[in-house]
Amino acid sequence: MHTLNYLRRTAALGGLVLATIAAAACGLDNNAMPALSGPSGFGRSVVMTASPDQLPRDATSLSTVTLELRDASGLRIGGQIVTLGVSPGAALSQSQVTTGPDGKATFAVVAPSSTAIMPNNSIVVTAVPVGGNSDNAVAGSLSIALLGTSNTTAPAPAFTVTPVAPEINKLATFDATPTTDEGGQCLSSCIYEWDFDDGVTAAGRIVTHAFSVSRSYNVALTVTDPSGLVVTVRQSVTPFAPASPTVVLAVAPSPPILNQQAIFTATATPAPNHQVVRYEWDFGDGTNDTTVGRTVTKTYSSPGTVAVTVRATDDVGQVGAASTSFTIASGITAAYFFTPTVVHVGATTYFNASGSTPSNGATIKEYQWNWGDGSSGTTSDPLATHTFGSANTFVVKLTVVDSQNRNGVNQQNVAVVP
Repeated sequence: MHTLNYLRRTAALGGLVLATIAAAACGLDNNAMPALSGPSGFGRSVVMTASPDQLPRDATSLSTVTLELRDASGLRIGGQIVTLGVSPGAALSQSQVTTGPDGKATFAVVAPSSTAIMPNNSIVVTAVPVGGNSDNAVAGSLSIALLGTSNTTAPAPAFTVTPVAPEINKLATFDATPTTDEGGQCLSSCIYEWDFDDGVTAAGRIVTHAFSVSRSYNVALTVTDPSGLVVTVRQSVTPFAPASPTVVLAVAPSPPILNQQAIFTATATPAPNHQVVRYEWDFGDGTNDTTVGRTVTKTYSSPGTVAVTVRATDDVGQVGAASTSFTIASGITAAYFFTPTVVHVGATTYFNASGSTPSNGATIKEYQWNWGDGSSGTTSDPLATHTFGSANTFVVKLTVVDSQNRNGVNQQNVAVVP
């Protein structure tokens, strides 16, 4: 029995040996050498460390990065070219490095400026080994934290104008509260500067400004965020001019006469929600006046035709005007006639001044006669008599005075014969 089992084991072993030899014999006609190949890119591993691993945003500070390259077996790879990359805003001391015999290489990372937009407030460094097949190259990466204000986005300036179409010379409110930065309202964290396109500037999140001319203004808002990044936005604002006041001018009495007080009244109607604040008067005789009220008095001391103008100015500087013209007359007329028309020495001559007229609203209170022969007289009656004592041509002068103390004069030549 034992002998039988031994023979069986010997036969199985012999069969395995024969099978192996047969398999080898089948490959004896394939004399090609196996192809040579480098290590697979998937087998390489890149490890990087940074010192320091935090940098301030000052555009000058450096971090030294040490890179180590190993193959799939964990052995260091020397003489390997590695291409480097870094986040926009930061900089590298070089774009490629070659590993030394120890599989290591070093390079420097330069910190970004305070205004650089850095996602997650960090620098990302990448390293890609350059192999026979770049598709198989596996990149390594490293993050270096940044100190200071996080600046992952630029500020987004925005503002409102109230009212949207302001009136000239009226304050409008400019509000930059809608401005955002880093995903939220910037509010007091940002700096706001305004240029109103009319030579005026201002600073602050909410400001007011009045335009003096009706035209389109390209208003600029410049926002500086906490990291120093500056962005400007512009918006067109077109203020409008309200209608000028309409003015009607009246004078009483109409027309006034010489030395009579005249009352001028300006009826001015401004645009809605406005008021007239000033009246400027030109009386047409070289004199003028400025009043707050709409009425003014004036007395003319010389006869003639005058043109009177009033300018009404409202609270935003809009002006309306009206004019009127009239002739200033003396207002009182002295007139007389006498009988007989042939005057004799020693005869009574009758003078009649009833044709004289007073000024408006007045009465004649006296008639002053100068007979031209050295004598004179005053009466309250328009009728008078006189006797001339010699032959001559006399200038008889009549002056009438009315109840407003205005005077009218008339004089005639009276020929006296024997």
